[in-house]
Amino acid sequence: MPIFDQGYQHWSGTLSGHAWRWLAIARRGVRVGLTNRLLRVVMLVAWMPAIALAFVLCLWGLIEQKSELVAPLAQMLPFLVPDLLADPRAFRVEIWTLCFSYFMWIELYFSMVVILLVGPNLISQDLRYNALPLYFSRPLRRIDYFLGKLGVIAAFLAMVIVVPSLTAYVLGLLFSLDLSIVRDTFGLLMASIAYGLVITLSAGLLVLALSSLSRNSRYIALFWLAIWFVSSVVAATLDSANQQQQRHQAWQASHQRPGPNFGGVDYVQAEIDAAKTNWRPLVSYTGNLSRVGQEMLGTDASWEKLSQLAPPSQRAQFLFVYMGPQYPWYWSAAVLIGLFGLSACILKWSIKSLDRLK
Repeated sequence: MPIFDQGYQHWSGTLSGHAWRWLAIARRGVRVGLTNRLLRVVMLVAWMPAIALAFVLCLWGLIEQKSELVAPLAQMLPFLVPDLLADPRAFRVEIWTLCFSYFMWIELYFSMVVILLVGPNLISQDLRYNALPLYFSRPLRRIDYFLGKLGVIAAFLAMVIVVPSLTAYVLGLLFSLDLSIVRDTFGLLMASIAYGLVITLSAGLLVLALSSLSRNSRYIALFWLAIWFVSSVVAATLDSANQQQQRHQAWQASHQRPGPNFGGVDYVQAEIDAAKTNWRPLVSYTGNLSRVGQEMLGTDASWEKLSQLAPPSQRAQFLFVYMGPQYPWYWSAAVLIGLFGLSACILKWSIKSLDRLK
């Protein structure tokens, strides 16, 4: 492009610090993303679990007050055993933890759909139209470019995870009418926000790495579906086959050692011991995110306390049925950290600064 005027032109705009250079990219990406009608519909539907969470928390607040408005409803719910209704405040933290845990589990899948609709175009479109020289010809570093693209994903995930959980938490506080609930559950709110940050960093960086590998966004969407959906199906299939094998082995062992525990607690305990060393759920990407979230929210500790309401002979089976994955959470954390490092390396190798562009 020829230069016709080399004279001085005064800048009359507003100067901003270099630390916020990425914000312009993120702001533009959010505006473009909001033009997608399907994305707006998914985000609207994603608020329905938050409405259900707020309703349950408000209902539990009325149960703690032993309000007559919810007395008939409390008698109809099977999980509200008499011991739980006798002193509901003693199990406040556990009930709130499990409610947020189920909410985060549902919102995790909405997050995967949101990333599917937003993430594939973020870098592949710039590669398709050769827009990287336009970015890096300005005072913009690669880290600013990556932060801007990641900020787009963070903004949409915040609308799906953080904002709904914060809204449900505030509504739960309003119906509790007890200031001690802030002290008891504030850590749960912080854990929910931190878990949303983990999903953003892990899934966001992964989809950006995939987006930098191809100019065709459709291929990136297929890769993301394979990582999310196909890996979950494969993990569920492997886990189901493993459980059947463990049941068969436990059945054979119980017949070889007949006694008072024939087919009873020994059988359940054998499945629990096998679940602690089961590596097959690690194949699922969302399963790993869910397992880390359970540790951050303290879901396992909540189930263990609620198991005290069950008869002693049924506590082991209660935990096995309701607790979910029992393998160490740091296995899943190691998988996520490995994918995070791999994604960072792919971005470093795929996106080059202006002096290296060909």
